[in-house]
Amino acid sequence: MTALQSKSRRRLLYLASFGTASVALVACGATPAAAPTATTAAEQPAAEATAAPTVEPTKAPTLASTQAAEIEVWADNWGEEFNIPMESIGQDFTEATGIKTKWLFYDEEEGKLLTTVAGGTPPDTVMVDMTGGVPMYAQQGTFMPLDDFFAQSGIKPTDFIKSTWEACVYEGKAYAIPGGADYYCLVYSKDVYRDAGLDPEQPPKTLEEWVAHSEQIYKYDDSGNVVRMGMSPTELGIQAAGFIFGGQFYDLQSRKVICNQGGVVEALDWEVDLAKKFPIEKVNNFREGMPGYSQPNSGLATGRIAYMINGFWFYEPLDKYAPDLQYGVAFIPTLKGTPEERERYIVEGWSYSIPQGSKHPAEAWQFMKYVFYDNAWYMGVKTINGCSVISQLDKFFEGVAGNVGADNRLAPYLHFFKETGAAGGRQWPMMAVAPRYYDEIQRAEDFAVHGEKTVQVALDECAQTVQNELDKVLSG
Repeated sequence: MTALQSKSRRRLLYLASFGTASVALVACGATPAAAPTATTAAEQPAAEATAAPTVEPTKAPTLASTQAAEIEVWADNWGEEFNIPMESIGQDFTEATGIKTKWLFYDEEEGKLLTTVAGGTPPDTVMVDMTGGVPMYAQQGTFMPLDDFFAQSGIKPTDFIKSTWEACVYEGKAYAIPGGADYYCLVYSKDVYRDAGLDPEQPPKTLEEWVAHSEQIYKYDDSGNVVRMGMSPTELGIQAAGFIFGGQFYDLQSRKVICNQGGVVEALDWEVDLAKKFPIEKVNNFREGMPGYSQPNSGLATGRIAYMINGFWFYEPLDKYAPDLQYGVAFIPTLKGTPEERERYIVEGWSYSIPQGSKHPAEAWQFMKYVFYDNAWYMGVKTINGCSVISQLDKFFEGVAGNVGADNRLAPYLHFFKETGAAGGRQWPMMAVAPRYYDEIQRAEDFAVHGEKTVQVALDECAQTVQNELDKVLSG
């Protein structure tokens, strides 16, 4: 599994990486940011829109809450490192508005959500994964359209990182508000670079340079087994690589799956070539059972692995388990290494929606707006998640820098994550069978890099399988 492939990867690493919420918030002795208030205009760009004009009954309810209420909020259960700060933010919201929040954290919420919606007892607002969750639920009629809420609040699509907004839209309607965002960069070991005779201050900018550096980094024993590795043949994952090569996975207008043409084919061809250059079976054997970066004696910490693709949160476990490691951070390499190509980066994350049948949709919207728009920077700093609101990126990274500490190894590199987040414009296709597509494209990649199918056959089969499933769903 690669850094950009697993929908649950971010949270599995999250649970493995951090201690208590208080420790995460005061890393390196920093002081957590103060809780926002409902009256600070600079922190709440749209706070004046809490009362909206009356709208037609067919549209969304007005934003003003008619009476004090308690809303039920569902979230994925990512452990106390995330759950406790979110509950605390809910308390801030209650103090600002008088609306109480009842939090429920689930390990697997999909089946429960569908059951409660069908039974007329849904939560008032619920977390949704950005990798296809919104279109799947929207196609089923599970979520309310939120366009009127956005319009009444004066919130525009351009207020958000492009890809995070697009992950909330299906068939031209918004069904969610962007929440946490994951911006990924390349982390590399300067220690390995020095040992391999490479300049530790000159990480790769292009894919060609990345391969060349890796060729110099790889070491093998007398039997040909890997003992030190550079990039993995599938380090990017076909989803991210396909976009970097200029490919597309779905034609929204024709509703056609197009992973079997153009840049996606080129990307998988490139991965297959890498799997021959750096034998995929030997790489997999080398990595099998190796601790991840968030555990003691990881490959990166011990100099056995030179690279990983990760978000800014990686610093805390490395501070804990590898305090002497010298590492650097760079933009993920692209074809030409130009700033313009960063628009092809994927920005993943999660969002919040209002299920059909919510008893308090207006109050649920007030909560969503308060947490994920008015105070998006604060939510991100407190829960160690990226901010999706572009105008708050500066404030968000100021908060992150305060938690990290000026003397931390990560401090000089935070700007890479900020620039990646601001530039990232790619998201997995927002189609009704997006999760199935995500899994099938990984299967195609696996078949191809292991030589079990040609690139074209693997992608043709993927496209046909997903297209059949999509047509079936769209036809009812």
